[in-house]
Amino acid sequence: MKFWKCSKRERRNASQAECDGCGSDSEDGRSVGELLLPQYVLATGGLARDHRPLVTFPDHNNFHMLSAAEYRRLLLYLTSVPSLLEAEMGFHIIIDRRKDRWNSVKTVLLRISEFFPGMIHAVYVLRPASFLQKALSEVSSKLFKEEFRFRVLVCSSVEELYEHFDRSQLTPDLGGELQYSHSEWIQQRIALEKFSTLMKEISSKLDDFMREIVDCDMGNDPTQTKELLESQESRYKALKSELSSATSQGEELLSQVRKPNLTYNIISHVAAVERLLVQLDETEKQFDNFWQKHSMKLNHWLKFRTFLLNFKQMQATLDGHLKTACDMTEVGETANRVESLIEEANDFEKLCNCDLNLASTVIDEGEVLMKDPLSSVDHIESKCEELRRTSSLLIDKIQKRNMLLTKARELMDRIDKANEWCATGVEILAGEGGLIAVDKLLEDAKSFGLTAPEQFRDMLMQSATQETRALVTQVCQRVEDVWLMVSVKRASLVRAAAKPARPVQSVPPHSAALPVTNNNQMETSGGSESSGGEDAEARRSRRGHVLAELLQTERVYVQELGSILTGYKEEIEKPENQHILPAALVGQADVLFGNLHELFTFHQDVFLKDLERSISATELVALCFVEKRETFFRLYSYYCQNIPRSERLRETLVDTHLFLQACQQRLGHKLPLAAYLLKPVQRITKYQLLLKDLLRYSECGSMSSGLQQALDCMLVVLKCVNDSMHQIAITGVPVDLNQQGELLLQSSFMVVSENKRDLRLRIRPRRRHIFLYEKAMLFCKSATKNSHNKATYHFKHDLQMSQIGLTESVKGDPRKFEVWRQGRSEVHTITAPTVEVKRAWVERIKRVLLDQLNELKGERVRQYGAQHHRTLIQASSWDLGPGGGPTARGVTAAAGARAASVDAHDEPCWSTDPSDDDDDDTEHAPAVGCALVALSDYTAVGASEVSLREGQHADLLKVGCAGWWYVRLAGGQGEGWAPAAYLDQRKTSRSSSRSHDRLHDH
Repeated sequence: MKFWKCSKRERRNASQAECDGCGSDSEDGRSVGELLLPQYVLATGGLARDHRPLVTFPDHNNFHMLSAAEYRRLLLYLTSVPSLLEAEMGFHIIIDRRKDRWNSVKTVLLRISEFFPGMIHAVYVLRPASFLQKALSEVSSKLFKEEFRFRVLVCSSVEELYEHFDRSQLTPDLGGELQYSHSEWIQQRIALEKFSTLMKEISSKLDDFMREIVDCDMGNDPTQTKELLESQESRYKALKSELSSATSQGEELLSQVRKPNLTYNIISHVAAVERLLVQLDETEKQFDNFWQKHSMKLNHWLKFRTFLLNFKQMQATLDGHLKTACDMTEVGETANRVESLIEEANDFEKLCNCDLNLASTVIDEGEVLMKDPLSSVDHIESKCEELRRTSSLLIDKIQKRNMLLTKARELMDRIDKANEWCATGVEILAGEGGLIAVDKLLEDAKSFGLTAPEQFRDMLMQSATQETRALVTQVCQRVEDVWLMVSVKRASLVRAAAKPARPVQSVPPHSAALPVTNNNQMETSGGSESSGGEDAEARRSRRGHVLAELLQTERVYVQELGSILTGYKEEIEKPENQHILPAALVGQADVLFGNLHELFTFHQDVFLKDLERSISATELVALCFVEKRETFFRLYSYYCQNIPRSERLRETLVDTHLFLQACQQRLGHKLPLAAYLLKPVQRITKYQLLLKDLLRYSECGSMSSGLQQALDCMLVVLKCVNDSMHQIAITGVPVDLNQQGELLLQSSFMVVSENKRDLRLRIRPRRRHIFLYEKAMLFCKSATKNSHNKATYHFKHDLQMSQIGLTESVKGDPRKFEVWRQGRSEVHTITAPTVEVKRAWVERIKRVLLDQLNELKGERVRQYGAQHHRTLIQASSWDLGPGGGPTARGVTAAAGARAASVDAHDEPCWSTDPSDDDDDDTEHAPAVGCALVALSDYTAVGASEVSLREGQHADLLKVGCAGWWYVRLAGGQGEGWAPAAYLDQRKTSRSSSRSHDRLHDH
C-alpha cells in the first residue's frame, strides 16, 4: 500500500489554516470564504471504514475555474478541518466525474499529485457514465495509474465505493445517507473561525499583561505600590471578564452545533468547539494561577513597604520623644514648679504611651510579616529590634523622670513641712510655750523624717539635685538652728520642772538671745549661698540674652535675605520687567546677587531651624556651628569672592536707577541695595562676636569646651574666607593656583633677595605680600586699593616648595628667617612684623617640608632600593651646640630618594643657624667620588646616618644640602649621611687645617 505525504512546510501551513478565517483576504485570487461557496472541494466530515477522513471533489463541472494558488489555499483550509490525529492518519479522496469528461479526471489527479497538504491513503475516481467517455477511461486508466505516487482506484459506479465507505459517511449525491448542508457547514465554520480569532486575541492580551506585570517596578512608596496593585487588579478583572465572555460565546456556539437534527459532519465542528473550550479553560486556569502568585507577591511587597514606612515614622517619633525626654532635666526649685513639671511629665507620658502602643502594633505587624515565606526575616527582625530598643529606652527615661520628680515632690514636701516646723518652733521659742508644746514640736518633726539634724541633712542631700542643693542647704541650716534652740529650751524647762518648791517666774529664757545669733548666722550662710547663686544666675541671664540675640538676629537676617531675593532678584528675572531693566542688568542677576539664594536657603531651611531646636541648650547651639562649618566656608567664600564682580556691575547701574528705586520703595527699605548686599559679610563676622560673649558667660565643662570649639571653627571660616578674598586679588600669576594645593598662610613682610653667584648684587628691602601654598610660595606686590577699596596683588616671584631650604634664625633680628633655593644660589631674607608671625610661618614651612620628606620616603626610597638591593630610610639629625641651643639640623631625603633623582636641589632642608653666606656656598663642595677623612668622632643619630672615627677614610657618593654628605666608609664598614663639617678631602695640610677651623666654628 502506497502513502503520499506533503512537505513539512505545507503541513505547518495546513495546521495554521484554521486560524486564517473563512473571510481572510488573499493577495493572489479569491479568499477561502469565496472559494468555499462554489463547492470545488468538500470536507463533509465523512470517514472511510478505516476511520480516515474523506475529501470529495464533486461533479459540478467547475474545477477548471480554480487557479493553482486558489487550489492550494482551499486545500490547506479543508485539510485543517479534521482533527490533527485524523489528519495524520491520511485522507481518502473521491473524485466524482460521472457527468464530466475523462480529461477532467486526469486534470484533477495531476493537480492533486502536484500539491495536497496531507497524507493521501487512496484516490477513488467515479469515471464518466457516457459510453464514449467510459470506453476512454477503461483504456486510459490502465496507462496512467502507475504515474502517480498514490493509489488510484477507478470505479464504474457508486456501488463500488460501498466496499470502502459506509453509506452513512457518504452524501446523497454519492448514494449515501449523510445529510450534508453546505450553507449550514459554512455558517458554522464562520462562527467557529470567529471564536478561534477571539481566543487568539484574548491569548495575546493575556501574554502582554503577564509580561508587563512580571517586568514592572513595584515601587518603594506604599502609595505607589497600592496604586499599582489596584491598577493591575482592575486589568486582571477586565481580562477575566473577557475570558468569561469568550467561554459563554463558546458554550453558546457549542449548543448551536449540538442540535438534535445535525448529522455527523457537524459533529466534527462540535469536537472543534469542545477542543477550543478546553484550551480556553486551561488558559484561564493558568492565568488565575499566575495572577494568584503575582498578587500574593505584590500584596506582600505592599505590606513590607508599609511596614518600613511605619517603622521610619515611628522611629523618628520615638527618637523625638527620646530627645525631649533627655532634655527634660529640670526638677524645680519650688513645690508649685515641681507639681507643674509632674503634670507636664504625665502629659508627655500619655503622649508617649500612645506612640508606644503604635510602635508595638508596628512590631506585631513585622512579626506577622516575618512568617511569610517571601519575607526577608533578618531585615524585618532588625527593624523590630530597633523599635523595641528605642521603646525600652524611652520607657526607661520616662520612668526615671517620674521617679526623679516623685523624689523632688517628696523633697519639696519635706522642705515645706520643715519650714512650717521651723516657723512653729520660732513661735514657741518666742512665746510662753511649755514643755508639752516643745515635746509636741519634737514629736511633730518625726512626721517628715526629722529625728536628728545630721541625719535629716544627709537624707535631704541624697534627694537634692544641682538646682535644689542651695535651697536644701539653707533649710537644713535653719532646721539645725531651730533644733538647737528648741533643745536648749527643753533642757531649761526640764530643769525648771525638777524644782517644784520654788515658784516659777515668768521670765524670758536665757536662750532667747540665741535665735538672734543663730538667725544672723543663718542669714549669713544663706546670703553666701545666695551670692554665689546670684553670680551663677547673672551669668545664666546674660547667656540667655546672648542666645536670644543670636536667634532673633538670625531670624531678622533670614527675613532680610528673603526680602532682597523677592524684592529685587525675582523682579529682575520676571519676563514682563525685561523691557524696563537697565541694559547692563539683563541676564546678570547671578552676577549681582552671587549665591545669595543658596545662603537664604541654607539659613532658612537648615541653620535657623537647628538654632530653634537647640536654643535651650548652649552646647547644642555650639554644635550647630561646628557641624555646619564646611557649609559656612563654601557658601560665604563664594559670596565674598563674587563681591568685586557685583560691585563693578552696580557701578554701571548706580543705585539711583528708577527700577532699583522702585524696588526699594516697594520693600520699604531705608538703605539702597548695596547696603543690603553687605549683610552676609556683616553676619559672618557677627557670629564669632556672639560666640565670644557666650563663652565669656559660660560655665566650665562641656559647655565651655563646646563653645570654644565653635568659636575656633568660625574663626577658621573667617580666615579661610579672608584668604580666599586675598587669593582672587592676585594678578599676573604664571601658574595655575588650583594646582598649588591649599592656601596655608598669607601676610605682608619686608623681603631682601640676593643672588649668591653675584655677591655684589643685593636688592634693597621691599614690601612683599607672600602667599604660602602646599606646593609653592608666591611673592607679590601690594597695589594701591582700587575704587572698590579692595586690595590687589601683582605677582613678582615664586618658589616651588620642593626646591627650597629654610633657615629659621638670622643674625641681628629675631623676626627674620630665610628661604633659599638650590644650595643658597638664591636667598630671600624675610622680616616678619612680629616674632609670633615669624614663628607661625617657620613652623608651617617646616611642616610642609616634612610632608615632602614623607612622600620621598614612601616613593623614591623604594625606587632606590629596587636598584641597589637595599632600603635606606629618611634621616634627620638634631645636634645641640655648646650653649644647649640648636646649632644645625637638617632633614634630607634618604639616599635612595637621592639616587632616584638626578637633581639634588629638590631636597627640602632647613637650618636654625644664623645665616653665613660664605660658609654655605656650595661651590666649595668637593667632587663626587673624592677621598675624604674624618676630622673628629661623630655618633650617628638616625638609621640612615653613619658614625665616624677621627682619621677614618671614606669616599664621597653624594653632596646633600644644609651641610650633609652621603659617604661610603673604607673597608666596607657601611655608608650613610654624615655632617660635612666632620669631613675633609685627603689633600694638603692647609685644606685639613681649614676643615678643622670649620669644625670648631661649627
